[in-house]
Amino acid sequence: MTNRDLMAAIFKSLADSNRLKIVEYLTTTCRSVSELAREADMSQPLTSHHLKTLRSVGIVRMEGRAAFRYY
Repeated sequence: MTNRDLMAAIFKSLADSNRLKIVEYLTTTCRSVSELAREADMSQPLTSHHLKTLRSVGIVRMEGRAAFRYY
């Protein structure tokens, strides 16, 4: 993937308002999927879907702690 392709993928992933909301919530501290879902008023599966998209272009990263995943 070229730099131009990566930049296009990043901008495309940030074009969704729900993903922007998630990024905004993550600017202050790590949060679990359930915390993000609650704060963004989305279901956990939808939140996970958006996080997967953000992870795929390197905007967020995941850390597993016990049974939870934090972003």
